[in-house]
Amino acid sequence: ILGGFSMGGGMAMHVAYRFHQDLAGVFALSSFLNKDSAVYKALKRNESVLPELFQCHGTADELVLYSWGEETNKMLKSLGVSTSLHTFPNLNHELNRTEIEKLKSWIEKKLPVEAAKAN
Repeated sequence: ILGGFSMGGGMAMHVAYRFHQDLAGVFALSSFLNKDSAVYKALKRNESVLPELFQCHGTADELVLYSWGEETNKMLKSLGVSTSLHTFPNLNHELNRTEIEKLKSWIEKKLPVEAAKAN
């Protein structure tokens, strides 16, 4: 699994969907891709199974607008990525406990063997 917050999430999407499509999943928190992203161009030529995207974004984010994250999610979905977008009302460009707990559950589902070893 590869992921990150803000620009780190954007970088994770680039690395995963352009170069490492064999990952178990990708997470992007308060992140987006530009409308003419090289990721979209690469996925238009893709025929392999793609890593699932777990995405979270706050509606009050003034640095990375919610609409940018939402548009990224829609575009990736249209190109064959299985996506989930978790929306957090009134959350700015930050993380909250609920978001981290959802991410943890998603990771444990994606990597059940590793999660069992840790417990």
